[in-house]
Amino acid sequence: MRYYTNVQMVGNDFLVRGYENGRSFTLRDDFQPTLFVPSKKKTKYRTLDGKYVGEVKPGNVRDCREFIRSHENIEKFPIYGNRRYIYQYISDKYPEDEIKFDLNNMKLVTIDIEVKSENGFPSVEKCDEEMLLISLLDFSSKKILTFGVGPFDNKDKNVTYIRCVDEYDMLQRFLAYWQQNTPEIVTGWNCTLYDIPYLAKRITRILGEKASKQLSPWGLVTHEEIFIQGRGHLQYDIAGVTVLDYLDLYKKFTYKAQESYRLDYIASVELGQKKLDHSEHDTFKDFYTNGWQKFVEYNIIDVKLVDALEEKMKLIDLAVTMAFDAKVNFNDVFYQVRMWDMIIYNDLKNKDIVIPPKQDEDKSDRYAGAYVKEPKPGVYDWVVSFDLNSLYPHLIMQYNISPETLLDERYRGVSVDKLLNEEVDLSGLKDVTVCPNGAVFTTKKRGFLPKIMDKIYSERVVFKKKMLKAKQEYEKTPTKALEREIARCNNIQMAKKIQLNSAYGAIGNNYFRYYKLANAEAITLGGQFSIRWIENKMNIYMNKILKTKEVDYVIASDTDSIYLHMGPLVETVYKGREKTTEGIVSFLDKICDVELEKYISSSYEALATYVNAYEQKMFMKRETIAERGIWTAKKRYILNAWDIEGVRFTEPKLKMMGIEAVKSSTPAPCRTLIRDALKVILTQTEQDIIDFVEKARVDFKKLPAEEIAFPRSVSNVTKYQSSSGIYTKGTPIHSRGSLLFNHHIKKNKLDNKYNMINNGEKIKFVYLKKPNPIHENVISFINQFPTELGLQKYIDYDLQFNKSFIEPVRAILDAIGWSLEKTATLESFFI
Repeated sequence: MRYYTNVQMVGNDFLVRGYENGRSFTLRDDFQPTLFVPSKKKTKYRTLDGKYVGEVKPGNVRDCREFIRSHENIEKFPIYGNRRYIYQYISDKYPEDEIKFDLNNMKLVTIDIEVKSENGFPSVEKCDEEMLLISLLDFSSKKILTFGVGPFDNKDKNVTYIRCVDEYDMLQRFLAYWQQNTPEIVTGWNCTLYDIPYLAKRITRILGEKASKQLSPWGLVTHEEIFIQGRGHLQYDIAGVTVLDYLDLYKKFTYKAQESYRLDYIASVELGQKKLDHSEHDTFKDFYTNGWQKFVEYNIIDVKLVDALEEKMKLIDLAVTMAFDAKVNFNDVFYQVRMWDMIIYNDLKNKDIVIPPKQDEDKSDRYAGAYVKEPKPGVYDWVVSFDLNSLYPHLIMQYNISPETLLDERYRGVSVDKLLNEEVDLSGLKDVTVCPNGAVFTTKKRGFLPKIMDKIYSERVVFKKKMLKAKQEYEKTPTKALEREIARCNNIQMAKKIQLNSAYGAIGNNYFRYYKLANAEAITLGGQFSIRWIENKMNIYMNKILKTKEVDYVIASDTDSIYLHMGPLVETVYKGREKTTEGIVSFLDKICDVELEKYISSSYEALATYVNAYEQKMFMKRETIAERGIWTAKKRYILNAWDIEGVRFTEPKLKMMGIEAVKSSTPAPCRTLIRDALKVILTQTEQDIIDFVEKARVDFKKLPAEEIAFPRSVSNVTKYQSSSGIYTKGTPIHSRGSLLFNHHIKKNKLDNKYNMINNGEKIKFVYLKKPNPIHENVISFINQFPTELGLQKYIDYDLQFNKSFIEPVRAILDAIGWSLEKTATLESFFI
């Protein structure tokens, strides 16, 4: 087993770290990249359009760059090949299809530092506060090494505590250890923007620049300023060491928005654990000054939490799997264009096809997105949803969409609507297929993009089956080997899934080497055509079997799914017969399996025939069977589901989209309340929901400010600062609350206890009753409500409750004709 962990290029040298047969190696390698130029002779290599090219090896990297520079102005002399020489190196040195690796064998550490806060929250830019603690947790052994500047009574056998004389001594000892045990991967929570840059900059300040270079096994440490949401950050690059920030991995690969991305909150959501509470100390300074023992434990728990997240979620394992699959460095997984550029490069290289030089294409034209049907708001009994499988990758396969299969001609007079009505005569198509944007693709040869999509999709199926087989064997005979095989296969199939899902994002990006506007638009309009085609066909089918005319049975459709109203069919079939929920669910399951899915398949065959598709690749399966569904608008619905993808429930599960109960901008207690209210709405009476709301109102008023506040992000709070006042006219309410918070915290000299709200911060805000001490109707805060401002009794609980709970619930009740107010009757006047 041989694999790399990091490849860097410095000048003409390639600096490599990796493993061979379980032993680590470092290598300074020379490498002569390969370029390709047009050839009049028949050669082994061809371009995408079939032209012969010859292999050229100008020499080292500098020679290659000089060769390109000296030939770039020669007409009709394009230079082909991968000019990202690091990736050419990786591809040449590691040609195998699957690079096998062992994450437990790599040096992976979790880092967390603690810093003094004598003058408020320490700034990476200033880097003027002393460091107090550095903790490193080894992923494989679970051993923790903590360097600290004070005494610590260590009772944890997995922790080694090194007491240091002062910060200078601590940094020296840390560096000595690091040099002997330099990790391949470093992770942590927000370590890219805080722990790593603060540590590197502080080492430079205290021990000198030469010392900070020792963080890299190659002695190369650089930094740059990057901007995120308008806020500047210092980012360090340590050559030979990959920083995979767990916060970044979580945001990238979990696909779910959270109201806060602080470690304390995410650990609570994912693990049911929290950081060590230190609320008995008024300030962070008081914490490390008067509670040092607990302060060290607090630091140690942080690295344990990040490690526990990886043990559960395997996001680093996933990232490494994806990197090896694309043959890139580990931190390249955050960039979908780069990933897909290399996936394509390696695939074509195996076929002796050379990649073209990158051409910049104008992307000033906007193109259509996905289709979302406008539903009729209301309540629907018995709803069944159907989903298209991996729509965009399969559209690429169906229409043979690829840069080299796109023809110059355009089929005029074509649109989604005209194709839906079959107004365009396509019977004369030969060796080509047409997309709804008029793009024409040859069907004489299969494009490289469809081939890759098909390959990745097939590989995902293979590894998913392997994973399931290993799981079955594990149930009978649990072994460590099977456990590793399950994790390996699951990560590979997840990597393939993410690759497929990210393909369209790369294809529609004008920085992509193979970007073509016509291809991107062909995919999105092809998706519109497919989903609207099946909507029409399902309505024809339902009207026929129910003997109705022009009734719309498709409640909603969204990109790759439709929602079918089956209540009328259930009423017809069960008229005069005993109905049970279980019986109806089984009936609908059977009807979908035996009748509807076959009808859908034949309908898509007809579509493929009509457009003369390369192959029929639209596969739609039943997903959800729900007893009741409520729609309030596009992408806003609730389903009371009894069966999802063949999994039958003993109690119904709520499935929802766009409802405040699933929005991270809704206070957490209200999300729970809304979910509970929805269960009442879906299963009980109007009076029951009225009673529920009244009780919820009473309970809500007992909650602290931190729980009822609205979570938000402030992207550019400084934009609204006023030179004459606190904020400018028209400032959004959460930004206004943030500026007010900063102003009054400074005014009351509380900035040693509370961090200032900066651009890109996750905050919370509450409405205030007036008059109050700050003469405003809002205040924001980061995590802890500033009680010192004396505003608790002015929090407008009624307004908070109305906006965070009543308004979203009322929107649902309006859709079904219910009210939250008790209706007076004539009889009530005589009671």
